[in-house]
Amino acid sequence: MNKGFGNDFNKKNSNLDKNFLVEDIELSAQTKKAIFLAREGKFLESAKIYNNLIYKGKFNHLTFHRLAGIYERLGKRKEAFQCLQKAINIKKNYAEAYCDIGRYLQDAKEIKGALNYFAKAIEYKPDLFGAYINIGNIYQKLGNLLEAMKYFQKSLEINNKIPITFYNIGTIYAIEKNYIDAEKNYKSALKCDKNFNPAKIGLVEIYLNTFNIKSLKKLKNYIDNAGLNEEDQITNLLAFFYLDCSPKKQYIRALNFSKRLGGIQKNFIQSKNNKKIKIGYISANFNDHPVSKIMETIFINHDKKKFEIHAYSLNNVEDKITKSLKINFKSFSCISSLSIKEAVTKIRLDNLDIAVDLMGYTNKNMIKIFNERIAPIQINYLGFPGTTGISNMDFLIGDEFVVPKNSQKYYSEKIIRMPNSFINSIKYNYSPSEKYIKVNSLPKGSVLLAAFHKTSKLSLEVVDAWANILRRTENTYLWLKEPIDSAKENLLTFFSSQRIDNKRILFAEHVSSYDEHISRYCSADIFLDTFNYNGHSTLVECIWSELPFVTLLGKSFSSRVGGSILHSLDLDELICNSIEEYIEKVVFYSSNKQKLEVLKNKINSQKKSGVFFNQKVFTKNLEEVYENILRMNH
Repeated sequence: MNKGFGNDFNKKNSNLDKNFLVEDIELSAQTKKAIFLAREGKFLESAKIYNNLIYKGKFNHLTFHRLAGIYERLGKRKEAFQCLQKAINIKKNYAEAYCDIGRYLQDAKEIKGALNYFAKAIEYKPDLFGAYINIGNIYQKLGNLLEAMKYFQKSLEINNKIPITFYNIGTIYAIEKNYIDAEKNYKSALKCDKNFNPAKIGLVEIYLNTFNIKSLKKLKNYIDNAGLNEEDQITNLLAFFYLDCSPKKQYIRALNFSKRLGGIQKNFIQSKNNKKIKIGYISANFNDHPVSKIMETIFINHDKKKFEIHAYSLNNVEDKITKSLKINFKSFSCISSLSIKEAVTKIRLDNLDIAVDLMGYTNKNMIKIFNERIAPIQINYLGFPGTTGISNMDFLIGDEFVVPKNSQKYYSEKIIRMPNSFINSIKYNYSPSEKYIKVNSLPKGSVLLAAFHKTSKLSLEVVDAWANILRRTENTYLWLKEPIDSAKENLLTFFSSQRIDNKRILFAEHVSSYDEHISRYCSADIFLDTFNYNGHSTLVECIWSELPFVTLLGKSFSSRVGGSILHSLDLDELICNSIEEYIEKVVFYSSNKQKLEVLKNKINSQKKSGVFFNQKVFTKNLEEVYENILRMNH
């Protein structure tokens, strides 16, 4: 135990007044030195000075508060928390320490306790800016945007020169898809501080979601370097997956991101001698979501004689899919309202052998429970197509295609390679020929190129390639997933600038029925994949509908998923190594419908006897992976 945190403190200072303030020459001089060292990044030396002062009994509430900040930078959150409590013991009405304790409890998802501490901070200091910001953040995460906005507006009244307030207000507007007001507030944040990275990322997300290519170009220098410095604060790793496919950059960003979550300390749990192998799946998407559609047959086909399957839901909203999935688990627990500590305790009591995270850093994740470790073996799978950078995430499930051996150094996890593709095919209960949506009013002999991707995946390079294809083929039409109005306008403006008649750009409207959505693939001739972030479940839907797709092979996990699927189907002729080859290949097949039929027949044959569509074989292979890992680690 560090000096200053044991019984010595209580013995030496039991008679001190709670609001005392030590005035001491040594305290003043040594504090200045400690502050200087901290500014120089010499945190261990700074902490040593504070601890020596505390050991000598020469300290005040600020000593402990400053030491708490040092411990936080060192990743010693427990010690930091203890320091804050000591600061309050010395000065009962020290509002800033109450606020910081509230923040720690908030990070641990102990929401009720956090709100109590923030309220106490406001009681002692009604104009304490940070308390209002943190309360607003809590309500935002709870989905109560009106209440969140009220607290953010209050913080703005207190101080309108701090960027975080404008950023938080902008984020609420972005959630509501009010991108005009979101952009205004993010820009206001940058007027307060031109280097405020969260606002820059907020703008990047807006421009990705609205296909605002001109504005993205202005942020190119930031995008190229964001998150590569340990001091950079980035709020969304996935945003950068859409912008480049460098596994090295993704690895560095993940490492830096994980350090701020406390993911650098390795923890261990002793393996249990369970009668059956206990697997726990953690996800916020045990509902109508692409991840559940892919995982469903795995849950169904698990050998229940050998494996005991548990689910831990991070989402309290359930639907008919949730109900159908529940019957496949030994237990199904919703842990979304639990604190990190409570969730870890609950899951550990189930004595899992393996915990599988289906989230990574995607929305509603609880990756911090993996920092603490909830099982002897922890695996990153499916939900996040890249490395987490967390030392306690032991393995990542991929295959030889998505993670080639020369890229393995860019993953903090050990790589498990499935024998075919890492991704499972989807279970459907009807034939693709039973019902489908026709595209009306197309000239006879037309070729329909489908690309049902979300707008954020549509980089300039992708859409420019599509425009090139349309210019070189007179009878082709591009069929996109209908985006929001501003994105649609920007897309049509871009195609017009490339001399493409807007009549050749079609939009697939949102349909409420999943069957209707799937049936649309049957009307298309070729599917076009995106580059940096390939389709995932979209490509599985596409192939199941016997629709060939063309993909460009990138370097990162997310840019090689299309290649993984095609390789497992023995359709390597549709995998391209350059944008030029991608364009040439689509142009070729657009002009050779007979060749397209050959491809479709090949997919049909694979559906009857190919490994990719055999979901029972996939599950068996996955179970063998689990068993091999356990053998290696016993």
